Amino acid sequence: MAAQKPMEWVQAVITRFDEQLPVKVGQQNTHTKVSTEHNRECLIHISKYKFSLVISGLTNILKNVNNMRIFGEASEKNLYLSQLIILDTLEKCLAGQPKDCMRLDETMLVKQLLPEICHFIHTYREGHQHAAELRTSASGVLFSLSCNNFNAVFSRISTRLQELTVCSEDTVDVHDIELIQYINVDCAKLKKLLQETVFKFKSLKKPAQLSVINSLEKAFWNWVENYPDEFTMLYQRPQTDMAECAEKLFDLVDSFAESAKRKAAVWPLQIILLILCPNITQDLSREPLDHSKVNKKLFLDSLRKALAGQGSSRQLTESAATACVKLCKASTYINWEDHSIIFLLVQSIVVDLKALLFNPPKPFSRGAGSQNADVDLMIDCFVSCFRINPHNKQHFKVCLASSSPPTFHFVLVNSLHRIITNSPLDWWPKIDAVYCYSGELRSMFSETLARVMQTCSTHAPLRTTPSLTFKEKMTSLKFKEKTTDLDNRSHKYLLLVLVKLLHADPKLMLHNPGKQGQETQSSTVELVTGLVQLVPLASMGDISQEAMEALLVLHQPENIELWNPDAPIETFWDISSQVLFFLCKKLIGHQMINSTEILKWLREILICRNKFLLRNKERATLGSGIPICRQAQTKLEVSLYMFLWSPDAEAVLVAMSCFRHLCEEADIRCSLDDMPVHSILPNYNTFIELASVSNMKSTGRSALQKRVMALLRRIEHPTAGNTEAWEDTHAKWEQATKLILQHPKTKLEDGQEWINMTGFLCALGGVCLQQRSAPGLATYSPPMGPQSERKASMISMGSCEGSNTETPLGRFLERLLSLLVCSHERGVQIRTNVKDLVGLELSPALYPMLFNKLRNAISRFFDAQGPVPINDTNTQFVEQTIAIMKNLLDNHTEGSSEHLGQASIETMMLNLVRYVRILGNMVHAIQIKTKLCQLVEVMMERRDDLSFCQEMKFRNKMVEYLTDWVMGTSNQAADDDVKCLTRDLDQASMEAVVSLLAGLPLQPEEGDGVDLMEAKSQLFLKYFTLFMNLLNDCSEVEDDGQQVAGRKRGMSRRLASLRHCTVLAMSNLLNANVDSGLMHSIGQAGKLTSHIFSNLFFLHVLWIFLG
Repeated sequence: MAAQKPMEWVQAVITRFDEQLPVKVGQQNTHTKVSTEHNRECLIHISKYKFSLVISGLTNILKNVNNMRIFGEASEKNLYLSQLIILDTLEKCLAGQPKDCMRLDETMLVKQLLPEICHFIHTYREGHQHAAELRTSASGVLFSLSCNNFNAVFSRISTRLQELTVCSEDTVDVHDIELIQYINVDCAKLKKLLQETVFKFKSLKKPAQLSVINSLEKAFWNWVENYPDEFTMLYQRPQTDMAECAEKLFDLVDSFAESAKRKAAVWPLQIILLILCPNITQDLSREPLDHSKVNKKLFLDSLRKALAGQGSSRQLTESAATACVKLCKASTYINWEDHSIIFLLVQSIVVDLKALLFNPPKPFSRGAGSQNADVDLMIDCFVSCFRINPHNKQHFKVCLASSSPPTFHFVLVNSLHRIITNSPLDWWPKIDAVYCYSGELRSMFSETLARVMQTCSTHAPLRTTPSLTFKEKMTSLKFKEKTTDLDNRSHKYLLLVLVKLLHADPKLMLHNPGKQGQETQSSTVELVTGLVQLVPLASMGDISQEAMEALLVLHQPENIELWNPDAPIETFWDISSQVLFFLCKKLIGHQMINSTEILKWLREILICRNKFLLRNKERATLGSGIPICRQAQTKLEVSLYMFLWSPDAEAVLVAMSCFRHLCEEADIRCSLDDMPVHSILPNYNTFIELASVSNMKSTGRSALQKRVMALLRRIEHPTAGNTEAWEDTHAKWEQATKLILQHPKTKLEDGQEWINMTGFLCALGGVCLQQRSAPGLATYSPPMGPQSERKASMISMGSCEGSNTETPLGRFLERLLSLLVCSHERGVQIRTNVKDLVGLELSPALYPMLFNKLRNAISRFFDAQGPVPINDTNTQFVEQTIAIMKNLLDNHTEGSSEHLGQASIETMMLNLVRYVRILGNMVHAIQIKTKLCQLVEVMMERRDDLSFCQEMKFRNKMVEYLTDWVMGTSNQAADDDVKCLTRDLDQASMEAVVSLLAGLPLQPEEGDGVDLMEAKSQLFLKYFTLFMNLLNDCSEVEDDGQQVAGRKRGMSRRLASLRHCTVLAMSNLLNANVDSGLMHSIGQAGKLTSHIFSNLFFLHVLWIFLG
């Protein structure tokens, strides 16, 4: 379709994208999120070839979403999420557009899109939960759009400026002017903006002038930060036209700044305009000074005086601080060799600037509404001072002091993070210049963590907004207020940026110069342990995720080496095992909301561990024998086992893939000493198979669970890991069972989890029966220890008698059998699931225990004096037992032959028949009898695998019972459907009798004074007569039905099959009882009937016998 009808195909993708937005489908789950992301990526790719189609479609979707009427908090949230998805997709499509390829139709599309984007920027609602995200996202779209469509955006700005030059109103709309702040500008575009401003500045009203001044300053930084090479080149090769525009605008705004208030507004732009004139700044140091440049020198003098607080107002001092920070920041983009005058200018103000901004007794503040800007200013100053002179660290010490305000700590950490993450210019110093402060930073982390964890234990968790930047989170607090709640939140925000810092460069906190190995290891343990405590705290928003990322970075091989350079391998086993132990324990306890994501992350940790071990494979086992290592390995195995019954198929696949990394670790550890891998990982082979199944991405949930259970049944060796996994799952299963029974309307996901747990317990239960045969092996998942140290629940499981009901396995099977007759509202579903799981997924090692429990349960029907209690519950249990037994015997599960014969089923089978034969001849009873006959036939097929106490007597009794059902109701049934059922019963009975009679000498019941041979002859005659009558009956019915077509054809096929079974039964009867039956039967055959078909069939029997 894509090749033949590209327009329709693209439109289909756009429509699907629209239909799966949260505002259309409601709250998203994992599946819809993945689908939405897939559609988004698809559209981004298509936009490279069908730009107009995609942009037009997305613009229309955005318009429609913006015009939707919504009600309720949930709907509002879905609306904002949808807008964010659309805006993000638009930004990516526009960013991927080839440059300089705009056509007329694309220009028109941009003009349609631009008003929608401006809507988000202009209608920003202060304090709204999602407003900041929408504005940021919309500004990103505008930035990408202006890369190739600058003229369209510039035209809108220019038009608005022109309108404002002739506007006579006092209140003016400056929204379009503010677009200057968000557009992509290079050197040529900035020059164009400056020229336009110079041309129209004087004619603008004061509000418009102030808006232009503020917007141009931000446009300058957009240029410098996105095109730093162009700015650097400006000082290598000054541009006269740029300097001319900047100087003209400087003079215009200097004239505008008549009052102190106006000066405070324009000084930050004036310093930037001066920076754009390298030659002028060079000339300011010369004498005599040209008249046109006097105002520039006066400006710099006023700036210095205001910064030093020499007779200036507070407003001018604050503006001077802002301007000087901008000067310092801009100077870092200039190479010292290119323009030393700028650096002399910086040196003349930097001391006063730091004294003003980093003064703990009197923190810099421009008021409650400027907290964000204040922190931004301090961070810019800190970073710039570091890049100008990394060796002057006075402000470091001020910010590190524990007595300093929390804002200072926040500024320090954010500044270090920016130094690490910003793309550096060649001359920018690296972060290693401050590695010497690693001890102080670790102390700050530990103290902040302790305060946060203490808060978590006594207060409700803080809900952080993922969209807010660090600065916005921190500065939304009024630091001067001393309330406990604000202090608690400030510590959480500080902790977040500290973890971010560790994630960005772990060496910053792993640097331990001159420390002994043990001391280094202790500091690393404290650091890692602190991060691990944060992982389960999903309610704290970003902190948990950042802690995971930081731990993953710490587990990179090169960073593990820094945990303790004196003993890296031993330290690795100690610290990393503590990480695994703690987190796996949390996973096992289901104490993490985002457990699937944590499991994915845990898989990455395992990969990093193996990379480190491979790098050090000659010494990989050093220190691996410590207790915490073995404990962690056990907990890891337990957690992976327990994820196998998760209702989330993705979690199951991730857990299965993790087994591969366990095997890889075992391979690495065994390669050194040529040990067999099974000595470390006893169930290595099954783990490899589990890992291979994890690649089956298209597997359905049910098929995946069946494959998992099949592999669990192949687990051969009991270990502490699989034993604990079974017991913990059993405890959760018991709770879930009670919950389902008490609350019929339990969610479907919980029901699926219960089914998976049931199958897991059935499949893995067999290995828990085994006793450990090789004590002392140092297994990966430690094997079960001495009997005295084992959990009481695992002792005595080797036997199937007596005390089994006291073990978890015994209780589990008892509970399952009780659920077979569950009368719950969802009883049919429960009974069906239990029947199928026990019959198809039970470990063969549990067959003997199951047989004994079924035998005991059915035997209780016959214990009481008087008639057998016939009721719906007992009948249901019998029917379920028949189905389970048939499934067990029919399903040739691997290892079943070994265990089927460990418990006799004779008593159970006889009691089943005794119960069923007194049910009567109702339709349901006939169906149960038919199923029981089929079970008997399957039982005889597995005869070699089963054990019998008195096989001949048992089989004779079964023949006696089952032959009673032959022709029992066939002739009396009036309804055709019932006739079919009764013939099915005749067929099933005879097939079972055929299998029972094969090689079976008849054994009559012992009687007083009756000759044995005579009794055998009478018994033979009884069966022989029955079979001959059945043949006659089949022939007569067929004759009667020859004239009737349609439904009778099915009956004819049944009769043919029944005749065949009867012939085989007679043949088997004769074969095994020649001495008492042959001549007697020949003599009786002629007396029984003269029907030609019966005689022919009897001759056929003799032919089979004699042949």
